[in-house]
Amino acid sequence: MFLAMSRCLGLILIITAFTYAYGANKCEGNGLGLKYVWGDALTDSNDCIGPNNVQYPSAAILRSYRNLWAGSSRAARSHQPRTIDPELTRQALLHNYKAAHGDYSIAGSSRNGRAFSAKESCGSPARLCKTRYNTTAPMYGISLTSGQPVTIVQKFPDLLQQVVFEVCESKECDVVHGECTQTYVPYLFLVIPLGPVTLTGQDYVLVENGCVCKPRNSASGSSDTPPSVPNF
Repeated sequence: MFLAMSRCLGLILIITAFTYAYGANKCEGNGLGLKYVWGDALTDSNDCIGPNNVQYPSAAILRSYRNLWAGSSRAARSHQPRTIDPELTRQALLHNYKAAHGDYSIAGSSRNGRAFSAKESCGSPARLCKTRYNTTAPMYGISLTSGQPVTIVQKFPDLLQQVVFEVCESKECDVVHGECTQTYVPYLFLVIPLGPVTLTGQDYVLVENGCVCKPRNSASGSSDTPPSVPNF
């Protein structure tokens, strides 16, 4: 009977572990659906499950960067920078993105994002397609240099690497008949683990940064639209 109870207990533990690994909250980034990054430190829990079915290493990051801003003397400690509210950083990023890209129509003022209106700026090929933009603090990404998954360091609230993304919301452009194509820009993130291409602890990861209209009848060699993925 003892043997049967031991087997039953072992089975329960296995089921519990399996349920936690596959039923716990995933690092989904509020359903943003970005191609090369996933998870969002502003919306996901710090113990969410990553793409390899392993918890985000928040404890290891905390240990590694515990004394990030600590000085070596009392004078240095007295001049430690004050941590800025991540929401203020987010609002500043969105404000500057608006200023850099001109007028837009606001689709919402929450984490659901904001949208550029194609009708308001139909003079630019990059504005013939409806898009949506917002900020994210990605927790995982695909290295542009190695093609391998990397963990992006995110430590709330004093080491959040927030970026702005902009994604296509339409597949076709009507003013100039053509196809809306997603474009990307490389961001330099602090990542772990270190490797042959991340000796400095930093690596490039592509993030969505816009949507361009490619006319169907245009000559293949005469397009002025930027490439979907930047060339180096």
